[in-house]
Amino acid sequence: MTLLIIVVATVALLVLWVTGARVAYHLADRPRLLRVPTADGWSLSLWFRPPTQQRFAQPVVLCHGLGNNHAFFEFRGRAHLARVLADAGFLVFTMDCRGAGRSRAPEPEFAEVCVDDHIDLDVPAVLDAVRAQTGQAQVLWVGHSLGGVIGVLASARKARGRLAALVTIGSPLFFRNSAFFPRALRLAQALSPAGRFPARVLSTLFAPIAGLFPPPRVARITARVSNIDGVEQRYLLANVFADLWRGVLGQLGRWIVSGQLTSEATGEDLRAPALALTEVPTLVVGGSVDHLAPLDVTERFFAELQAHDKELVRVGTAFGHAVEYGHGDLIVGRDADRDVYPPIVRFLERHATPAGPGAVANPEAMRDAG
Repeated sequence: MTLLIIVVATVALLVLWVTGARVAYHLADRPRLLRVPTADGWSLSLWFRPPTQQRFAQPVVLCHGLGNNHAFFEFRGRAHLARVLADAGFLVFTMDCRGAGRSRAPEPEFAEVCVDDHIDLDVPAVLDAVRAQTGQAQVLWVGHSLGGVIGVLASARKARGRLAALVTIGSPLFFRNSAFFPRALRLAQALSPAGRFPARVLSTLFAPIAGLFPPPRVARITARVSNIDGVEQRYLLANVFADLWRGVLGQLGRWIVSGQLTSEATGEDLRAPALALTEVPTLVVGGSVDHLAPLDVTERFFAELQAHDKELVRVGTAFGHAVEYGHGDLIVGRDADRDVYPPIVRFLERHATPAGPGAVANPEAMRDAG
């Protein structure tokens, strides 16, 4: 009985701690939530941020990476990417992939999700919803890490012809031969009760002490933490993380080991057809000390990309910046709005159509997506 009381009390304290952290680090500047149904029954969350004054017809879709959610782009920092794009005159939609943010699974909940699902089910559902909201057949896709990979691979599948331009930020389309990452992915799979690793709860658990002590190794791999102030680290841990699905972890592990980006369902090569596309203007952004998308890997991706209109932006001291850049800090670093965002905005402005008289600039005109 004493042991039971201790266990219950410990669980209650942990729940209170996590709840308190989420309340203390609540994000006040929130966009509007829309619901997006997928063909297999998921309800994705899509967040709309209206422009200050609409200048461009094609909307921007922001897609987060592995283990993150929409708040990665809607972060409370000095000038987050979603707000910067809205201030530049774009309609901005920030998505939660299945299993992230406020996306909801069908009943009974599916325990297995793979990258194929994001590419072939989440992307077309979001593009259909954005078209229904704006009347635009094409979007400007901006993806960080896995979000960029998803955009590239989808561009040759159900999103073909629907991307007016594509921006990848720290997105590994190729991999180094490394034993560390496959082992880490297998460990996360083994620690995945109910089909997913509970990254969201664990990150929130450590949020109140982030920045007060040296970060663990995993944090140094996922970002150059010195580029993120302590209070910003606490907001990040409390808001931007999502659980890691066992099926996604397994597929990524097989990609790294084999060096091939293959479909989980059919085994077909997903990368070659996407790299062979010539019609999608693409901006590739890489960080100088990114451990998850190393600069040589980013440069190889750019070299093999066959797009007629392509541009490579490298960020770090060797390229005229004050600091080196890792992975997550390409988006949430303290100076990302100065070093990383401007070339993204300029690229999107060059490939967007000026808004016409029927442009949707009023958020009240937006309809529920599902």
